[in-house]
Amino acid sequence: MSPEHPPEPRYLTSLDAGYETRFEAEVVSVPPGGVVLSESLFYPTGGGQPCDQGTLRLPNGSTVDVVDVGHQGGATLHRLARKGASSVQRGMRVVGEINWPRRHAHMRSHTAQHLLSALAYRRFGLRTEKAQVSAKGGQFDLERPLPEGALEALGKEANEEFFTRHVPVRVSFVTREEFEKIPNRSGTGKLPPGVDRVRLITIGEADLAPCGGTHLRDTIEVRPVQLAPALLLPLGGVRVSFSLAPEGPSGPGDGASATPPA
Repeated sequence: MSPEHPPEPRYLTSLDAGYETRFEAEVVSVPPGGVVLSESLFYPTGGGQPCDQGTLRLPNGSTVDVVDVGHQGGATLHRLARKGASSVQRGMRVVGEINWPRRHAHMRSHTAQHLLSALAYRRFGLRTEKAQVSAKGGQFDLERPLPEGALEALGKEANEEFFTRHVPVRVSFVTREEFEKIPNRSGTGKLPPGVDRVRLITIGEADLAPCGGTHLRDTIEVRPVQLAPALLLPLGGVRVSFSLAPEGPSGPGDGASATPPA
């Protein structure tokens, strides 16, 4: 597979694939500072979500750290730590390993942000203009301030109806024309030019929004989040920030775990 036409990452078409942490690939090119692989499970920085990190295991058994992942010329570029990077050669077969705790934390934050943004739109008619997530939580900017008491109501509904209950998350694809005809799209604005195939993330009956990031299969893995007081922005909007609970199960069968499924 040439770097000009890399295969679509599996995590885009299947939420289950977002829980995969190990894959084999061939090094197809070694541009300055990184490598391009024949396929990859590493998520590149984009859409307000940080990249995955992890390692590449070489044929001799040594490993090289993947410290950053991004887009370059239509390919996914894996930037490597200086130590061991010179050992990676074109044509070499390697085994990629995703840092699962980091990946799972980003999945929890991203799914939480989607749901919170959706509730802000559905309950109060406020669109999210920008969002950013991290391994500790996230933030999203609403176009206008929330009504008095709305922030507390938002957190209460999210935690009690979604983040401590089993609500399925689904992925699907539609054309741009089909997407534009969907009503109540969780307050989503216009798509960027050139996007003709739209990946949709659906959370129960609450959220339906375009997204290319990694997400959970079930909202119970988010666990309760804590919302900070809203921050007034210079142009009249507000920034809502939230933090994740510590990783790990909160009770039997809740599904939140720092260990990926076998």
